Parts: sequence; C-alpha cells; structure tokens
Amino acid sequence: MALFVAAAIVLCCQSQLIPETPHVVVSQDGTGDFKTITGAIHAAPNKSVQPYYIKIKQGTYREYVLVDKKKTNIVLIGEGMGITIITGNRSLYAGNKTYDTATVAVRGSGFTAQDITFRNDAGPAEYQAVALRVEADLASFYRCRFDGYQDTLYVKRNHQFYRDCEIYGTVDFICGNAKALFQNCLIEAYIPLARQYNTIIAQKREFKKDKTGIVLQNCTIKATQDLENMDNVTTYLGRPWGKYSRAVVMESYIDHFISPRGWIKWTASAKKPIVRRHPYFLEYKNRGPGAVTQGRVTWASLTTDPSIASTFTVRNFIHGDKWIPANIPYYLDFS
Repeated sequence: MALFVAAAIVLCCQSQLIPETPHVVVSQDGTGDFKTITGAIHAAPNKSVQPYYIKIKQGTYREYVLVDKKKTNIVLIGEGMGITIITGNRSLYAGNKTYDTATVAVRGSGFTAQDITFRNDAGPAEYQAVALRVEADLASFYRCRFDGYQDTLYVKRNHQFYRDCEIYGTVDFICGNAKALFQNCLIEAYIPLARQYNTIIAQKREFKKDKTGIVLQNCTIKATQDLENMDNVTTYLGRPWGKYSRAVVMESYIDHFISPRGWIKWTASAKKPIVRRHPYFLEYKNRGPGAVTQGRVTWASLTTDPSIASTFTVRNFIHGDKWIPANIPYYLDFS
C-alpha cells in the first residue's frame, strides 16, 4: 500500500509551486518589484509561517544571496535551469573560508527553490568554491541546477530534499552533514585538476549516534562529455569526510567511469592528521556498468535487503511526507 501511495504522489503532484500572483517579482530590466534577489529577500516578512513567493525572471544575477534565519518559508521560483542563474566566484584560493565561498547561503527554515541554477564559476584551480550552502531545516529544491567544481553543494545540516535536480563538480561536490536525500537527480563529474581524482560525496558525520547522511535514490551518475573522453581521471562515489561518514546510493544508474573500488579513504594532511574512520557506505539495487560490485573496497556495505535500504527513504530517513511541499513529487519509499 505504501508503494501505491508513493506512486500516486509522483504522478499527481506535477503542478508549479508558484501561485497565480507571487508576492514580489525580481527582474533585472526594472519591470518587477526589485532588480536584485537580495532586495526581495530583505523586504520579505520575518518569521513567516506561510510561504512567501518570490518570482525571479530570466537572467544571470551576479550577487551573493543570504536567506537569514529570520527569513522563514521563503520560496524562490525561477524560469528554468540555465534561464534564471545566480552566480558568484568566491573561493578558498582567493582567501575565503570554505563556508564563506557560497554564492547562495540558506539558513531560514522551510525554504524552497524551483527552476533556478546556483553557480560558483571560480573554476577548478580555485579549490573549494561553494555554489549553494544549506543550513535551513526542511529545505526543498525542485528542478534546480548546482554548478561548480570543488564543494559545489554544501548540505551543511538539517533535513533537506532534492528532486529532479542536476549537480556538477569534481572533488567532494556533494558535501556536508545534513540529512539530505536526492531523488531522480542527474549527477555529473567534470574534469578535475591534473593529478586530482573526483569524489562525488563527502559526508561529515562525526559521531555514531548522529542520524545524518547523504542519500542518492534513483539518480543518474555519469561523466560530462569532456570527462568521458579522458582515460587518466579516476572518479569515486565518495570518501569519508567525518569519522562516521554515511552515504547511500540506491536504485541509481552508475555509468562506467566510476572506479570499480567505488569508494576511497580520506587522505591526511600536515595540518589535520588522519584519524581512524568508520564509514558506512551502502549500495542497494543500483544498475549500469559502474554498479558492478565485485571490485568494491572491503569496507563498503552492499545489500539486497529492502529492510536495510528502507531506513534511507523519504518516509523513514527525512520523514518528508510531513513537510515536503505538496507540489513537489517524491517516492515515499522505493522507486
């Protein structure tokens, strides 16, 4: 019965999030209420208990956007991936802390975004350069693109859901310590710097009692066309940023470019000596040439048991049926 309900949610909830008349419109040509996204957010009510809809017209908005804690239930609606773009170029190499490199940072709970590209165009040589940092609880993203290189999407903390999104990067490009679940997302690796290898997930669970993790469900994991033509770049599903790092890849298509080992250990640095890590990296019912598990590292977890994998569904892992906006489709359990 649960699977039937989940299917119904996917089929029936395809309408737009935007109401007939948004609260405000952002347009660079001056035809809206604001020319900048920052201006619209500053003018939004504090501690709103109802969704506050901000329509962002087409264009490339080069600004650094902060949705502060007091700006709750903000809904940003663009006109499509690659049409409404928010971009910046802050980076670690330029002297910023990784946390401060984010083009867009979200702290206000109940945040939702749809049909927007979040980008950091600093480039691979700038090292850590975050496109989006999310600390908000109960945050949802629908049909959004996250584009960068190292640390593209920083899912720092709290409950987060991503549906029909695209994420691009090189090193640790989905990273953080949230309870973050990605469904039906396209995840593509770029060409990294010379002598670098790619890692998709870097999850930072530090304590065994923590319930955090990064889950990819029914996603497509592949290389960009440029990387497809490279035979000297290795790409892994992830590595353990935290002592008890937890990542799950289930019911997903994994292309051939992923290393047969699947996962790689965290490397020590002079400033931060390596500590013993106990990662939990689970794979369940994946498909594609990169999903063959015979060559996986011995410390990865492989299962065909649905009772184990069900721990990481929308229903059980993020309890999304209680908070994901009604107009965003999702699988409640398995796809």
